Amino acid sequence: MKKEKIRISFLITHYNRPLDLLECLEGIKKMNISNYEIVVSDDGSDEENRKLIHEYKIDKLILAKKNQGLAANINKGIESCEGEYIIYCQEDFILDSKISTILPECLELLDSQKADMIRFTANYKFNKLINLSENVFLIPKFSIRNFLLNYYQYSDHPFLTKKIFYNKYGSYLENTSGRYGETEFAIRIFKSNAKIAITKSSLATSVVGSESVLINESILKSKDYKINKPLIKIARAFRLYLEWFLYRKSKRGLKTYRNFREN
Repeated sequence: MKKEKIRISFLITHYNRPLDLLECLEGIKKMNISNYEIVVSDDGSDEENRKLIHEYKIDKLILAKKNQGLAANINKGIESCEGEYIIYCQEDFILDSKISTILPECLELLDSQKADMIRFTANYKFNKLINLSENVFLIPKFSIRNFLLNYYQYSDHPFLTKKIFYNKYGSYLENTSGRYGETEFAIRIFKSNAKIAITKSSLATSVVGSESVLINESILKSKDYKINKPLIKIARAFRLYLEWFLYRKSKRGLKTYRNFREN
């Protein structure tokens, strides 16, 4: 009997947070979705943590021999996904079971090319969105109303896309620290014609009590700047518009950010 082709791959990137991963997996298994696989891409976790995740019910566990950073971890995970569609999340997120209810609507938007990627949550609110369907809005490529957030169309927060998205728009830049890699890819997407959408309601939440694994990537100590937050947001926006202006596909990288994985 011919094996049924996998339609959806849940891709979860993991590094040394096995208890968070377990909560993430339990959330997926509560969804009313069939014909899917769960792919966990581990980025060189400690042996003790790897032993734990070997006990979890995972269809594919992809292991790196050493820690290579989030970008490389996503890339090898994508390569291992068999599904036409990929639902991506890091291990410290729990996907809402309501995703299964609106999934047909989201897949139709991807198939009709009205959207190339659909995000399930954001840490901020876009002031300008364009209605695509009952539960999904398109983020405008550029809007004055979104002036401080235009470059945040992409985020490595949970999202849905097609695997072919990466054939068209490229993979993640490897040998990069987490925030550098995410920002570089966000600028790449901002510069492209990719249509990024977001669900009307937030459909993913952070695992309570989870600690960021990115905090130790930077050798710089945090400083208590005596400047108000609105000014910081404005300065960050202009910095990222500068990165957008200077960005070249052939010479990938950022000009004003430091890559803490760079040799």
